[in-house]
Amino acid sequence: MLPSQEGYELVTVDTRALVDKVLARYSGEFTVFRELLQNSDDAGCDTAEIRFETAIFSGLNAPPSIPPNPKITNVAQWTFKNHGKPFTPEDWGRLPKIAWGNPDPQKVGFYNVFSVTESPHVSSGDKRMEFLWDEDQLYYRLGDLPHTATRDLWTTFKMPLRAAGPMPPMSEFMQFLASSITFMVHLKDVTVFFDHDRVGRITKSLGPSQAIPIPKELERCSPEQNMTITITARIMFPLRGSKGMHETKVDLTVFTAAVDVTVDEKLSEELKRCTKKYPPSRLKYSLIYAENDEYDQSLINKQMHPREFPPAFQGLCTNVGGATHARIFIGHATSQTTGIGGHMASHFIPTVERESIDLADRNVAIWNSELLYVGGFLGRVVYELELSKIQSMWEREEAASVHPLVPSQTLQDRFLHVLKFFTFHKSTPSSKVAQLLANSFYGCSSLPLRLLSSVGIRGTPDVRAFDPVVAKFLKSLPMLSEYVARDGAGSIAALPDQYKIPAITSSEVLQELRHHTLDIGELIACLRWWITSGQNPTDLLDAATFRGTGRTIRLSSITYFIDPNFLGRHIPPDGLLPLDGLLPLDGPLPLSLIPFSISKHFGRGELISLGWKEFTVDLWLQHISHPDVMSADEEHDFTRSVYWASRVLGILCLAWPQLSEGVQIESRKVFGNKPCIPTSKGLCCPEDSYLPITDDALFRDLDLPIVSRDWEFEVDKDMKRFLVFIGVRETLPFQFLLHQMLSTGYWTVFKLVEYLVQVEPSLTSEDFFALKSANIFTSESNEEENTRRHRADELYPPLDIFRKLGLPVIEWSGTSGRWDTSPEVQLLYRLDLNHFPPLPKIVELCSSRNVEIQETAFMYLCKNLHSQYPDYKPENFNEMEFIPAETNGHITCLKKLGDVYSCTQWKELGFFVVQDRYLSAPQLHRLGIRQHPPTAKLLELLEKTHPPDEETAGRWFEILFDHMASFSPPDLIKLSGLPIVPTGPLSDLKWHPPTKCYLEQATKPLLYVKLFVFVNFGTKANHFLGACGSKNKVSIEDVVEALIENPERFFEFSGSYEGFLVELRKVAYQSQEISNHTLHKMSHTPTLLGVRRKKTEGQVGWTYDHQFLTYQEVTIVDDIDHYHLFSDYLFVVPQEEALERFYASLGCSYLSAVVKERCNDLHEIPDSATCLEVQSLILERLPLFIRKYSDTTPKVTIPSGPDHLKVKVCGRIHVSRTLVPGNVKRTRDVWAIAKRKGDGIELWISKTLERDMYDVKRVATSLCRLFFGTNKMNAALLLEMILSADPEVLERRGFIVDHQQPREGYRAGNQARKKHSARSASTINSPQQSTPDTQPDTQLNRERLTGSSDATPHSPSLPHAADNVLLKICEASNESSDKSLGTLVEHSTSLPLSWTSREVIPQDYIRNNVEKAIKACGEKSTIHVGTSQPLSSGFCRVSANVGNLHYIDIQVWVDEGTPNTDTFMERMHGPLARFIDIIIPLSDIYRISLTTLRVCYEVSGGCIAFNCQGTIYLNLRYFEVWHDEQVKCGNSQNARMSWFLALAHEIAHNLTDLHDSDHEFWFSAICEAHLIAFSQLLQPTNTWLRYALWLRGMFFVIFLAYLVKHIAPVINVRYSF
Repeated sequence: MLPSQEGYELVTVDTRALVDKVLARYSGEFTVFRELLQNSDDAGCDTAEIRFETAIFSGLNAPPSIPPNPKITNVAQWTFKNHGKPFTPEDWGRLPKIAWGNPDPQKVGFYNVFSVTESPHVSSGDKRMEFLWDEDQLYYRLGDLPHTATRDLWTTFKMPLRAAGPMPPMSEFMQFLASSITFMVHLKDVTVFFDHDRVGRITKSLGPSQAIPIPKELERCSPEQNMTITITARIMFPLRGSKGMHETKVDLTVFTAAVDVTVDEKLSEELKRCTKKYPPSRLKYSLIYAENDEYDQSLINKQMHPREFPPAFQGLCTNVGGATHARIFIGHATSQTTGIGGHMASHFIPTVERESIDLADRNVAIWNSELLYVGGFLGRVVYELELSKIQSMWEREEAASVHPLVPSQTLQDRFLHVLKFFTFHKSTPSSKVAQLLANSFYGCSSLPLRLLSSVGIRGTPDVRAFDPVVAKFLKSLPMLSEYVARDGAGSIAALPDQYKIPAITSSEVLQELRHHTLDIGELIACLRWWITSGQNPTDLLDAATFRGTGRTIRLSSITYFIDPNFLGRHIPPDGLLPLDGLLPLDGPLPLSLIPFSISKHFGRGELISLGWKEFTVDLWLQHISHPDVMSADEEHDFTRSVYWASRVLGILCLAWPQLSEGVQIESRKVFGNKPCIPTSKGLCCPEDSYLPITDDALFRDLDLPIVSRDWEFEVDKDMKRFLVFIGVRETLPFQFLLHQMLSTGYWTVFKLVEYLVQVEPSLTSEDFFALKSANIFTSESNEEENTRRHRADELYPPLDIFRKLGLPVIEWSGTSGRWDTSPEVQLLYRLDLNHFPPLPKIVELCSSRNVEIQETAFMYLCKNLHSQYPDYKPENFNEMEFIPAETNGHITCLKKLGDVYSCTQWKELGFFVVQDRYLSAPQLHRLGIRQHPPTAKLLELLEKTHPPDEETAGRWFEILFDHMASFSPPDLIKLSGLPIVPTGPLSDLKWHPPTKCYLEQATKPLLYVKLFVFVNFGTKANHFLGACGSKNKVSIEDVVEALIENPERFFEFSGSYEGFLVELRKVAYQSQEISNHTLHKMSHTPTLLGVRRKKTEGQVGWTYDHQFLTYQEVTIVDDIDHYHLFSDYLFVVPQEEALERFYASLGCSYLSAVVKERCNDLHEIPDSATCLEVQSLILERLPLFIRKYSDTTPKVTIPSGPDHLKVKVCGRIHVSRTLVPGNVKRTRDVWAIAKRKGDGIELWISKTLERDMYDVKRVATSLCRLFFGTNKMNAALLLEMILSADPEVLERRGFIVDHQQPREGYRAGNQARKKHSARSASTINSPQQSTPDTQPDTQLNRERLTGSSDATPHSPSLPHAADNVLLKICEASNESSDKSLGTLVEHSTSLPLSWTSREVIPQDYIRNNVEKAIKACGEKSTIHVGTSQPLSSGFCRVSANVGNLHYIDIQVWVDEGTPNTDTFMERMHGPLARFIDIIIPLSDIYRISLTTLRVCYEVSGGCIAFNCQGTIYLNLRYFEVWHDEQVKCGNSQNARMSWFLALAHEIAHNLTDLHDSDHEFWFSAICEAHLIAFSQLLQPTNTWLRYALWLRGMFFVIFLAYLVKHIAPVINVRYSF
């Protein structure tokens, strides 16, 4: 072992698997015999035997009693013998070795025998070899045969079959043998035996060889230059014959190419690696080709052969149809087809299974591809050889024929055969084979492929596809024959693109036509082809010529054709006999006319497509009437020859019905003014000729040229019509006739008309024109005028209507039928007798001053407008006054269309309308009379004229309302500014624009009545005014505009200063509804009321000045001290918080902003006792003030300890204040002043007072000014009260005061208070229980929680609001002790919820307070009016007119401005009764006395309800708008729900003034306490489901109350509705 091979082991082979899977596994049939036959041929054997042996014959079984039958007896052993050279020792050495093939390149293998046997035996010469399997290992034994006297030249292969089987079918097996030995070199005889009997034999003999010259244009070298070709042809004669059997002989022509192979060394080595053999240096390539005769004979033999035993040579015969059986042979046949009609054989390298050639391996593919090039080359040589033979045959046939020939059928069949033979179909299994063969076949030649054409053999570029039409007129153009094109269509289509046969083009046709003169038949065919192709006819006409009568005619000279369906029936073409004998033989025709013998084969449209024109009658007439034609021959001049004129007229009369109107007119022009009519006086012009007259009595004395009946000229009906058309007269001229008739004196107009009716069909248009223009007729008139004659269009029918209209009517004495139906009357109408007056005439009559004529004409026009005057257009008569009209004053006249209207209501406004008696006239609207005036005229009227009084204005406005849709928005805007609304008495009537008027309201304030104009013209009129800008109610914007317009007048109409303040409050409350523009105008014009007080000498008190100023001149008082100093210099806002806020929004300045304050330098005087006392008091009471006062947010940090509040004593405090506007200065001494010092506050106290006499008010004022930047009175008074009152008084007023904190020990107390605040952060946040100290009532004492101590200062107490109210209920006596203090408490805010106890309020306590709140209704001593500030809700917002309410009944109060209060109860009886029906059940639920409820009707404010001193006022106006209609319809549930909640809301105000969390708490508690009773009120109506949503809302209210009482105190959340 070599060192480099260390570690390697030998690869073993499974011999059994190798042999079974590879060597002995082939897909082909009879593979074993195929290989053995090939081996025999390789060994040079010429004879072979194949024996199918039964078991008996082979000695495997005992002999049978009867001979075996090949069809039913199984074969046990195959034996194959060949006669030739025995095996050499080298052959015996190679036989048992796999893949040790014979190095001879012509040899093949052996191991395929194992596909049928397990132990083959081979004997040859004196040796034999046996093979044996032992499991998967194959063994062999080589031995000697017994010695014989003669040497046996037979080599025998015995193959005992694995399993006995039937003998192969003999027909198929013989076909296999015939195809197998065809291309073998040496093997010529194969015999088949069944035991002893010979059952078949195939023999082959070779004929003489002939060298085939290779055309020079063919490339003999393959593409890779590996092979060079020489070709020979040999005929084989295979003969199959046997004793007692059918014998068949077939001759095959085999073309063989001798190929010299030159392969480079690299490719040679690669091929040796693949095949274990070097490629041969010479090889042969064979092709079987059967000529057409041989092929036909094979088909005949096949048909004659018995069907049960097909011929053995069936597979060898070519199949030119599908080429599916032609195979590639490698000595034997493979499964690879060639794609053409013949077999091919050569030294191809097959695949492993030897069933097809290998084109997969790269190197082997090169070899096989080169061989396939040889095959294609060989095929092209055979094809060219066959085409050369066909060309020779064609030349011989052509030389023997006098006339031009087309290829004979024999030549076409032979060409078609070779063409189909070499048609390349798809090859299988590899399609590349046919592709490579085709590439070689078509590409090996430098010349194009040749084909058989109509003129012989031509190359494909010169041959054209068959065209049946072109073939008829161009016989020299090479094209395929019809037979070849039809039967060889598939082969023609299979040609490659470079050899496709193109269709014949027009240019080719034209080229041929230029060298060929066509006869008539060819020209017809040529024209047919050209028309069908749709080519340009000009090219054809320029190129083609044809042979006419005695001359050659260029087709381009032809211009006209004769329509065979029309004129061709009458005009003789080219001098031929006339059809039907109608035209003369020698009639002249133009040379530009295509012969009729040609044109008759085409349709008119086809001839026109060639650019030719139809030779029409008018052209024929122009031709025969041409001076040159007429002068050339007198016999054919219709003005000189009566015979020719008669014939021409006769021909035209026959063709006349088919001629168009235009042609007929042209024909008439030809004969006009020419003597062409045969008459009694010779040839005359048509205008001077007359038809035969039948009434000779009337015209016997007249000498007229009558159309003659001579010259075979029959004047029948058709001729008469024709002659009349060309101008021959049928009647006498009208003027002549009229002159003759009138000169006799015995003809009347009626008789004349009767005659005209008879001859009317013959009257010409000129006659009618003359009759219409002649003054023939007379009119009905007196005798003097009876002699005057008129035209027909000047007269009218003799009817009464036209007599009434004063029109001239025709005098008529005829009695023949009715006027409108007699023929005479109809003729008169055709002569333009007027049927009725023309439109301008009847309109003119409508405007007549004769009333009778005018009325009759207008009714006639209306009645007949649609039927007689459909072209009537109003715009044509706009300037004529013909419409009978009238106006409000019953003035009648005639007016123009645009000035009259059909709707009578417009008389009220002064417009003209159609008179009443014509309103029912039919079709009046079609005259163009408008129904209503246009808006422009209405606007014009209202601009110039206004209603004279209110009653008239109402009617005007109602009319305008009905047509309000016609007004555009700009029109309405224009109307809104016109003074069209009258108001006031007739003596002092004033007109106002609609925008300055307000529609009448049921109730309105007295001030509005004075300020504004209220009108009421009725519903429709009011709607019209509303569209024009009138408002339904006075808005706050309107009030402000009135104020701005004239403030003094506004103040005067208000009645007093207080009345003006009421209106000013309304403006302030509703300022959000006023536009910014109006507010800006209000602030910048002297509209704002300012008040200034002054002291007058000698008078007690103040005097007040009121002026209207701009926002810059009015000041808002926010510091009372400043105001006291400068009041005589200031105009200030009325001191109401709502007005102050409103003025501030308009830009007015606060007093504190316009006053500058300065203080002298202060020097501290030690006084620790006073400072400590004041400091302790302020720090103790200041938290009470901050919690109670929440109107304004402090601007500085409120001091919470001594470190943040320093109190100092000084001497004199001198303060100087300057009013910036006007630069007014005031100085004064004060007792205290507060200043900011860092993060704290310094309070300076003047020492000028005694220690216990310092001014608490001044301290409060200084602190408030520092805290809030202003010095509001309520804040200063509240702080002053808290600082000066005793703790007991403060507790009585609702303040929680810590008794155990002495003023001296403020610091320690302050720390204790902080701890208490920390503990109370998580306590209850709800109304608290009262203590025994503040509530001496024994009942309330029992309500204290268990465990509370009487002496503890931290016992639970109520919040200030509820406590304040309950104190007033239970201790009214204490109220009177300090009234001013109570008032301050009422206007302060509540304590924060964080100031609470740790205990939970009992339900009993809540119920008791709810009961007390209800009982408090009506107790005026315990309830306080209004709130401390304007509220945002509609509830409880006390109206500015509350003080102006006055009662008209015990429980009904109305606003002062309500009109007609004396009839209020009568007018509002229904809504009031329904409202009371809603309120009474609710009062029962709340257990409120009806005496505490009052109904008010307040229109100036926005209150729904309010609580005034325990009496609840409910506004009827809201019920009327919201609920009255529902209650009237039976649905009272919504009203009950709404007022149930309203009452609960107002009752809650008995416990608290404000809309805060306390109010929400008590409102929820009141609803919860009475919800069950209220639900029972709803239950009887059976509408529970309808109000499920409301009940859900009520549940939310209850749930919210629960949160307020039980949850909110814990989480410290404030609720608000």
